[in-house]
Amino acid sequence: MQEFNDQTAPHQIPFETYGMEMRICTNSPELLARIEPMMPPFWRRRPRSDSQHRLGLLEEDNDVYSIYNDSICIHDQPGKELALMVMDAQIQGYVALEAPDYIFLHAGVVADGDRAIVMPGMSFAGKTTLVRALVDAGATYYSDEFAVLDANGYVLPYPKPLSIRNNPNPTIDYSVEELGGVAGVDPLPVGTVIVTSYRPGADWQPRKVEGGAAALLLLEHAVPAQTRPEQTLQYIKQTVTRATVLQGDRGDADDLARALLETLRTAA
Repeated sequence: MQEFNDQTAPHQIPFETYGMEMRICTNSPELLARIEPMMPPFWRRRPRSDSQHRLGLLEEDNDVYSIYNDSICIHDQPGKELALMVMDAQIQGYVALEAPDYIFLHAGVVADGDRAIVMPGMSFAGKTTLVRALVDAGATYYSDEFAVLDANGYVLPYPKPLSIRNNPNPTIDYSVEELGGVAGVDPLPVGTVIVTSYRPGADWQPRKVEGGAAALLLLEHAVPAQTRPEQTLQYIKQTVTRATVLQGDRGDADDLARALLETLRTAA
């Protein structure tokens, strides 16, 4: 296994996004070209600096690929595609954990009018299915992975491609434009938080959650909850103060999307 440094990984993308800087480093131009589409939304190149956090992907002998989080090797296994999947998760995860002025929640986000709808949930919880249904029903796409909160409780777009699972086929990424939707660009206050999971045949009959209980529902999905607990709780409190938080099981995502948008538009 090679040593990881700027000499062994000279092909690099130093960049800034969401107020933090990092550097992607590889020993292969082909690998760098595969990584570039994984870059976080709104990334911008920056001059290389020793203060930038480094993530590295090195091609070793015998189809082995090693991944480094700064100087620590966190992956050393055969298979290029597996290594690229791990690298993608490392890039997104580091931004979500370390962006200094924002709190990232695992959540899908769309907007309707001048308010955002946030749907917290971990992987495989059906976030993307519900986000796509809402986009198909006319909502504006913000994210199917993270809700990015600022100090005022507004949510910023994180418009990465939607990762749609096509069982038994592998997950395929689609831009929202390929699915006939549009992506939002402006920070918006959160109007509604939907805490839900799929249950076959369920009717959407949610209960309203308020105060500390509402904050806890978001806190359990906050990426930096352990590393920045005070900032995380402060941002979440700002969010739930002006939002309606609803919790309940759902059935078909398309049915919920149509009913939810109709209710919100009637109330507006």
